[in-house]
Parts: sequence; C-alpha cells; structure tokens
Amino acid sequence: MSIKVLIVAGEASSDIAGAGLLRELKLRLPSLECFGVGGKQLASEGMKIVVPSSALSVVGFFDWFDKAREVITSYRKVNSFIKKNRPDIAVLLDLPDFNLRLAKNLKKLGVPVVYYISPQVWAWRKGRVKKIKQYVDKMLVVFPFEKDFYEKEGIDVEFVGHPLLERIEPRKRYRDQAVIQKTPRIAILPGSRKSELRYHAPVLRKLIVKLKQTYPGCEIKVPLASTLSKEMITKALNIEPAQVALQSWDTLDWADVAVVASGTATLETALIGTPFCLFYKVSSSSAWLFRNWIKYRGFLGMPNILLKRLVVKECFQENATSEKIFAEVKHLINSGPSRLNMVSSLLTCRQILGGKGASARAARVVTERL
Repeated sequence: MSIKVLIVAGEASSDIAGAGLLRELKLRLPSLECFGVGGKQLASEGMKIVVPSSALSVVGFFDWFDKAREVITSYRKVNSFIKKNRPDIAVLLDLPDFNLRLAKNLKKLGVPVVYYISPQVWAWRKGRVKKIKQYVDKMLVVFPFEKDFYEKEGIDVEFVGHPLLERIEPRKRYRDQAVIQKTPRIAILPGSRKSELRYHAPVLRKLIVKLKQTYPGCEIKVPLASTLSKEMITKALNIEPAQVALQSWDTLDWADVAVVASGTATLETALIGTPFCLFYKVSSSSAWLFRNWIKYRGFLGMPNILLKRLVVKECFQENATSEKIFAEVKHLINSGPSRLNMVSSLLTCRQILGGKGASARAARVVTERL
C-alpha cells in the first residue's frame, strides 16, 4: 500500500527545497506517492503536478487581484483533489495566504500538516501565528532565529538548517582589480515572478544602458528563473538572447558584482560570496501598506537580517532607481577593498546557518509524523 504525500510549493525556491525533501523521502518510503503544487524540480522527482507553481506566482497585496481567478481556481482544484485522494501527510512550503487556508481544510480531514520553510511572520502580519498554532502540527524552520520565535509562541518547531547549503558552495576565485575595472562581469537577477519583472524591468533597462556607457567592455548576464521564459527576459530588459544564462549559481560564481531582487536569490548570492546590491519595487499601494499598515522597519535582505547589520545596500521602492543602483555597482566595481569586505561578511552567513543536511533532517521529521 502506497503512502500519499501532499507537497505545496508555490515559488521557484520552494520548488527546489521541496524536490530535495522528496528525494530524501523516497529513500525512506519506497512506496511513496506524491502530488500537489510545484514546478519543474518537483516534477523531475516524480511528483504529480495538480497545479503548477507558476499559477500562484504573485507579489504585493494588490497584485493578487490580477490573478485572483487563477489563484481561487487553483485552490479549489487542489482542495478537490485532496478530498478524493486523501494524503497521509501534507508538507506546505512558504506561500502563507494559500497554504494556511489549505492547512485548515487538511486539519478537518485529519491530515497531519508539516510546514517547511516558514512564512515571515516574525517580520510582518504576525497575526498569522494564531493560524499556524491552530492548523500546523510541526514547523520546520531554516533560520535559527525562527526557532526562538516559534518556541516563544508555544508552537512545536525544529530548526533543520537551510537546504541551499546542500547545493551551493562558496566561490574559490575572484579576478584581479585591474581586470574587473576594465571588463567588469555583472549578473542581474530581476526576480522569478512575472509581476516582479513588470515592476523591475524599466529600472533595469536604464541600468544596463548606464553600465554599457560607463564600462564599454562590461559583460552582463541575466540568469533565467524556471518560472519565466527566455523571450520574456530578452524583451523586458532589451538584451540579447546570448546574455540570458540558464544557471543562476554559475552566473553568480562568474560575476564580479551582482544586482539582485529581494528574495531567496539574495541568500544564494551571499552563500556563493559575490558582492551585490539589493533592490525591490512593488506597486505604490503595496508599498504604502507595507510601510504604514504593516509598519515593517527591518532589513529587506536575508543576509542583512542574519548579520544584524547593513552589509548589502538595499534600494527599495522610490530608492530602487537606475541611478542609485548604478552608483552602488560602480562603487563595488571600482573599490576592491569594499568588495572584499562585503565578501568576508557575506560568507559568515554560511556559519550562522550551520551545516548541510536540511533535506534529510526534514524528511526524518516527516517520516516520524507518519
């Protein structure tokens, strides 16, 4: 008799983490049958995709309205599927608005719920902690400070480490300053969602023009997220197809400096050890709510959050202009000591997150819950 596992991963980064977990679960449960929400990575591990993760890829409060019908349809489809194919356990990754609603229904069906990769309730919308306590049986967190947060709330939690440590190694080579100044290599990561590309593309197009004018010998590469197409990237950023790279980590290892949209990619860049500038833009209404309703005043980038200080410059909303981002990139290109100091600080993140084995530890907990 097969064991049925539901996995819901609505982001490109969650798709990778979910795939790592599924790989470990299959070693422990040979008769496992897995289905749910995911992308190419989970599909490659044999998961039946009920709804593709791209259907749930949105950013900002009001951007939900643009995809409301698709999100609601996806939710109903997943909910209907699990009623007909009751899972023995559910593993939910991030995506709190979708997953916490789903967790409520799973609880009604008597399905144990494990939440792997916590929503950022410690930063904003802390009211969701009540729902987590009510509907989630076990929290598996990837940052050490999250364990302290949930323990104070009386929630069963375990720190398993970060799955990125299993896949990302720190870079070993950096080019000489004279070479960098003459022919700088710049990686640009615009975000993995279509909505992020919509807000970021106008800024990045201008930035690319400025970089080419100032550094005629520069090379620019844009890694392709699994949730976007090559044509979409080239058109949005007005770049050549040859400038679109298939592997983000290889591109970050190649680059002297990077420009990275806020998200998991900032931690990836830090773990590789590439100096970078962080930026992010949302709709003006979402930004207003973020500042005035949520009143979040902390850092945006996980490297800065982990290090508890501003190591990476953050350009958010009105500060996310081509001029300000260019000024930081220019500073990092021209100042070898600034780059080296940032690299030294960024690589400390690896020590804070502990060792490898997050997927195996998460799989152990899921198996024990079964």
